[in-house]
Amino acid sequence: MNTSDLKTKIQNLYQDILINLDIEKIDDYFAENYVQETDHDTLNLNEFKDHLQKLKDVVKSLSIEKFNDMLIDEQQRSIFLRYDVAVEKVDNSMGNIEVYAIFKFNEVGKVISCRELSKAYHEELEGLANI
Repeated sequence: MNTSDLKTKIQNLYQDILINLDIEKIDDYFAENYVQETDHDTLNLNEFKDHLQKLKDVVKSLSIEKFNDMLIDEQQRSIFLRYDVAVEKVDNSMGNIEVYAIFKFNEVGKVISCRELSKAYHEELEGLANI
């Protein structure tokens, strides 16, 4: 995958999975052996699906205005991102979470790992990134 392919893949992934919370599309983007580490908690693919379902239960909307930083390494098939997520919860509380994430892709273009650190700017959002 070249830089353009990786950039398109990550943008589509974020739209479908994080913004739309479309759990049905997870297998389109993530390998069966996917591992995610968020704030030092580790999840496998099924646990990641459970995490997204829990997010759907407590979140009304998520949005990302832009990626503040995006660094792509074609040889490593990896992407580093830094961004803020605007969150509106079903209880109408709102706030932002800052996220740093490194994604690694396999040779067929599916995500095999994500290492993520998050910082909620608002107390109401503490722990949401790894709910």
